[in-house]
Amino acid sequence: MYTSDLVSNFIRDLASNLKTLGFIHNEQKTAERRFFVVCDKIRNMGNESNELNPIESAEGQFGRNVELHAIFMRHGEADEGGGLTETGKRQVEIAGQSIDSADVIKVYSSPIRRARETAEGIGETVTHDKKLETRTKLSLEIPNISEEFLDKLVEIEKRSPDTSTQFYLNFGKQRPDPETSSPQEIAEMMAYVLSNYFKMAKRLKSGSNIDLVNVTHQGLPEALLKEVLIQEDRDKQKVGLETLAEIGGPLKPAESMEFRIRTNEDGDETVELYFRGKTFNLDLGKVDELSRTYIERKVVSNDDAE
Repeated sequence: MYTSDLVSNFIRDLASNLKTLGFIHNEQKTAERRFFVVCDKIRNMGNESNELNPIESAEGQFGRNVELHAIFMRHGEADEGGGLTETGKRQVEIAGQSIDSADVIKVYSSPIRRARETAEGIGETVTHDKKLETRTKLSLEIPNISEEFLDKLVEIEKRSPDTSTQFYLNFGKQRPDPETSSPQEIAEMMAYVLSNYFKMAKRLKSGSNIDLVNVTHQGLPEALLKEVLIQEDRDKQKVGLETLAEIGGPLKPAESMEFRIRTNEDGDETVELYFRGKTFNLDLGKVDELSRTYIERKVVSNDDAE
């Protein structure tokens, strides 16, 4: 069942990747990244169904008393060449040691070098008995961005560290320029990734305890939190963030946030975010809405490319 689904999804993703190659800034580098990911999917096709999604055969054997920890981590400190610095490697080592051991761990990564090296370092450091092969995900990479806007972010960051992400997020639903994705679009993409993990938890063998580490970039997970994080404000609940200062600023190098997805003995699912020693609830309806918008937008984009 799931093997055929994986094949169908792969073909759909491959078609989408080929259609959109000419519509993203820096076409040559994008083509190289997408080719890298396609090769990775071919190599791993079928493995995921065996590793994480067993074939359902009896009611109650799947989706009950499951714990799935979806960890979103920023890459470690990188040098100008794009690889991790010695400090970055140490940051990754410490981050890996801090992840509590579960039954299984699988690491996903943005195709960009500093993220891949972080993912590899995490895989080497964690103490889990079963470590599944690291895979790349396009939905974890840096979004479409123009050279002009990237230069502006770099300039802002040099002038005032840890402020460029907030500057970007302030654009909300608007694109900074025609070539650069809006923060809203990034939130939709991150919601799509997270929603797939919600679905995965219901397909896992009952009693499973799994860690899924997603190595990405500063600004991507934060864009999602800006839209869906629930904060308690006296007797009221506040959905979303005005500024990242409300949660202590953007992600630091090799820092992570953990979405804890649990099902009970009846298969009912709960989701909490654990971040910087605090536990938060999420507006799951908003997560679903963002995810659906992402899917719809990709379908429209692919239709336009034909």
